[in-house]
Amino acid sequence: MKDLRKKVGYVQGLMAGLELDEGSKEGRIISAIVDLLDEMADALVKIKAEQAELESYVESIDEDLYDLENEIYAYDYEDDGAEETPDDGDRDEEYVEVECPNCHDIVCFDADILDEDEPVEVICPNCEEVVFVNDEAFEVEEEQEDISLTAEKDNEDI
Repeated sequence: MKDLRKKVGYVQGLMAGLELDEGSKEGRIISAIVDLLDEMADALVKIKAEQAELESYVESIDEDLYDLENEIYAYDYEDDGAEETPDDGDRDEEYVEVECPNCHDIVCFDADILDEDEPVEVICPNCEEVVFVNDEAFEVEEEQEDISLTAEKDNEDI
């Protein structure tokens, strides 16, 4: 970019050294071209600076993404690459899928909720309907609904 600025300055110097009459048609055209070259050189310098800034920003995002991937997918690559590192946590977490009775979306939640002592409600993120509660009353209600649905199907067959 510095070479470009030097070359534009050189052309401006040539134009001044030639003492072109800026009142003539040729003088006005050459003067306009040199002014345009100067503006283009300024614009290119700005673009180059912005590009360098964006490259730096993208590199920092790439480094952050790399760190995040290492945290999430950290494996022990010394053996066969399939074993987990000790700080990786339990990768074999089980999830429960429940269909929302209202919007029929599948809602997934951690199976550890089933073992909680206090009641925990799982709410559908789509329609905000309660799809699961980990207390016995909710399980009994579900069983009764299943039985009544089965009974209705049996009655329909008759």
